[in-house]
Amino acid sequence: MINRALIALAFIGWTAGGVHAQAPSISIVDSATPSEELPVKPGVYIGQKITFEDTHSGNLVARVGVWEAGISKTYLEDYPFTEYVLMISGHVVITNDDGTENSFKAGDTFVIPKGFSGIWDVREHMKKQMVQVGDPTARPTSRPVSD
Repeated sequence: MINRALIALAFIGWTAGGVHAQAPSISIVDSATPSEELPVKPGVYIGQKITFEDTHSGNLVARVGVWEAGISKTYLEDYPFTEYVLMISGHVVITNDDGTENSFKAGDTFVIPKGFSGIWDVREHMKKQMVQVGDPTARPTSRPVSD
C-alpha cells in the first residue's frame, strides 16, 4: 500500500520537474497513521494528518497524508487539487455532477482530478491515504447535502 503512494509521489516530482539537491526523507504513511480531528459541525467526524510536503516550481506542492470521516454526505465544488487516493477502510460513494456514480471500499485506489464537482457520500466511517498536488493555500469548497 505504501509503495503506491510513494510511486505516485515520485511520478509527481518527476513530472513537475522537481529535482532537489537534497531530497526530503521518506515518509511512512500506512493504516496505523493517526489523523488529527478537524473542526466541523457537531456530530460529524473528519480527521487529517499531512505527513509529507514538498514544494515544486511555482506554487505547486505535493502533500501526503491520511484523511478520515464519519458517515456524512457533502457536495464538493471545483476541487482545488489532483488527489490520488488509497482507501484504507470504510465505504464512500462518489457521484460526479454528470451523474456518474463510483463506489470505493478498503483496498480501492482512484484519482480525483482538480476541478472535480460532485457528492461524497460516506456510508461507513472511512479512512484514506492520499497524495495531493496543487496550491497549498487552496481549500475545497463544500456544503452538506441532505437527503
